[in-house]
Amino acid sequence: MRSKDRLAELRHLANGAAAGVYHETVELMKDHVHQNTEIDEIFQEVERMRGWIHQVNGNTQLMRRLHADPTFHTNKQLQEQLESAVTASNATGLKVCGALRQMEACVKSCATRNDVPARIARLQYAATRRLYAEALDRHHAALDTVRDHQLHLLHEQIKLTNLTVTDEECQSLLDSNNISLFVDNVKAETAEARRLLRDVEARHAELTRVEAALTEVRDLFTQLAHLVASQQDQVDSVEYYALQATEHVGTGGGLLLKGTISKTKARKKKMGLVVCLVAGFAIVLLVLIIT
Repeated sequence: MRSKDRLAELRHLANGAAAGVYHETVELMKDHVHQNTEIDEIFQEVERMRGWIHQVNGNTQLMRRLHADPTFHTNKQLQEQLESAVTASNATGLKVCGALRQMEACVKSCATRNDVPARIARLQYAATRRLYAEALDRHHAALDTVRDHQLHLLHEQIKLTNLTVTDEECQSLLDSNNISLFVDNVKAETAEARRLLRDVEARHAELTRVEAALTEVRDLFTQLAHLVASQQDQVDSVEYYALQATEHVGTGGGLLLKGTISKTKARKKKMGLVVCLVAGFAIVLLVLIIT
């Protein structure tokens, strides 16, 4: 259970009369809040990576279930599902590798630290890396099992057909997922070729759309570069006038201060002159009255 966040209250007390008492407490609360934020970010990243690792484990279990089906080697749908699971596992594995590299860089950056977030980051990195290595070993083991079984079936079929196939040809047959040597159905081959052709055409159309979108994005960046280049002079002019205005404001304050002082001195001189004139006029008037 988390404690109540009293940072705002302590800041208020620190700005008041009891600043000397609560200043250190406020600083400690700031450090505590920062560490909590950093720890939450670490756990969020670890949770995201463990979710990907769970997906890899799920795909490995799916591969084993599909391969355990008695009709796997004659059912194209099951084979396509297994290939999809392998592709998804590879994509997820790339994500986990990228996230682990980022986390490794963070761990190396805080190698000299020994606070709670640094220790948690090192521990979670090691644990997550071990989990990913175990999931990867299970996935590779499942792939090796499928491949060994396919190789065994291929050798059995070669023996039945009395064919002479080298190891390289056998390897190429495995790579092409063609382990069925008893294929006499021309219609099935034609339908499969047509399906592959449709898939290739669909991918070609998708790549064409992606290429057009990339061209539009490139044109937008080119226009943006031209706009930035054309507005650079205006930006430099605005910066120059802003600096000049800052200097004028600084000098203007000094001039206003000097003007205020000069005005005060002139007022004093004016009052002294008025006093002198009044005194002189009074003396003249007194002399006239006496005479």
